[in-house]
Amino acid sequence: MNNYTLLLPLYNDWDSFKILIHKINDNLKKNNKKAEIFIINDFSKKIEVIESLSNIKKIEIINLKKNFGSQKALSIGLQHLKKLEDERVIVVMDSDGEDDPDKISDMLNAAESNTNNVIVSCRTKRRESSTFRVLYFFHKLITFIFTLEWISYGNYSSFHSKNLAKILKDDSSWLALSTCIKKNCNILRLYAARNKRLFGNSKLSIRSLIIHSLRINCVFLKRIIIISFIYSFIFSYLVNVALVVPIVIYNMILILIFLGNNQKEFRNALINVKSKSIF
Repeated sequence: MNNYTLLLPLYNDWDSFKILIHKINDNLKKNNKKAEIFIINDFSKKIEVIESLSNIKKIEIINLKKNFGSQKALSIGLQHLKKLEDERVIVVMDSDGEDDPDKISDMLNAAESNTNNVIVSCRTKRRESSTFRVLYFFHKLITFIFTLEWISYGNYSSFHSKNLAKILKDDSSWLALSTCIKKNCNILRLYAARNKRLFGNSKLSIRSLIIHSLRINCVFLKRIIIISFIYSFIFSYLVNVALVVPIVIYNMILILIFLGNNQKEFRNALINVKSKSIF
């Protein structure tokens, strides 16, 4: 198969993307591949003109009507790709360069050889501050405690387009793509270090990380409620009933987030596409 597509969410970060696209082109050229790029423009203040490159067949920018955030923007992009009739291998990655562009051909090859699986890039090394890495570890730990799932990857993934039906079968992708993939798909792992941003500073604050962590756990809400009930029973009878209080509060927060997740908005996501630009 020679039909390759890269899907990237982008919000105002054109400086990083202009560097990234050259690195993508270099990797494709080195491995004798050509690809299309679909950018989900998450209501950026402006749209930059992108130069043509030898191994980038087309760049299509899907402009959204408002800022949704990267997870919802990706979900809209995936629904757009699902409408396309031809089969393709898809790579989902961030537009800031933190997802290693030198691994793109490896991701494409793995997905092409394993069409029933989603390939995820597990992070072997992060380059954020020590404080952020500690908080990120606790995020993964809390997720494991309540879901029994250790999720060590983000959006960087690849898959044959026939997997889109599984990824989009419910509104999990509207909450968090990585957890949606874990919930709905068979996965295979590749490993890569997390790069530094190509330009500027990360937009992911501690507050954003906490919200993202809660949204990730919402994907497994039913499982979390069951596991929380078991923990509450054990703590009530064997330890101290006071330990049940934070578990109940945590579950209530997740339920509120889940109820606030607009399923109708997910089902009608493509009406939020304002326009398309092709370069």
